[in-house]
Amino acid sequence: MQEGEETSLYSISGGIPLQELLIAAKEAGLDLPKERTRPLGRILLAGLLGALRGFEERGLSPFLPTHKYIFAEIVSDLTDAYSILSQESDEKMILQAACDFGIKKVYHLEWKLYSSRDLF
Repeated sequence: MQEGEETSLYSISGGIPLQELLIAAKEAGLDLPKERTRPLGRILLAGLLGALRGFEERGLSPFLPTHKYIFAEIVSDLTDAYSILSQESDEKMILQAACDFGIKKVYHLEWKLYSSRDLF
């Protein structure tokens, strides 16, 4: 992996501890060291970092049984979208989009599990 690629993932991490990313990657069925060297793998890790940031922003624990499934779902969704994402040449933009996707998935999860019940 080139230094710029590592910096791109680091810049979107938002200070998420590596240990949390390792756990999220394991929940999603990914091997973190191997994925860091593949273009798709970096996109998947960016999505997981986004989810971890989303959990942090919402004040939720990412590893509760009702929350953990989201990591595999993010990996599946981003893998399905890879053929479209791979056509973009700006890797930093792709990684940021994947990170934003992870954040939005957590916000939707929070709405589905908690906020929508408060309203109804």
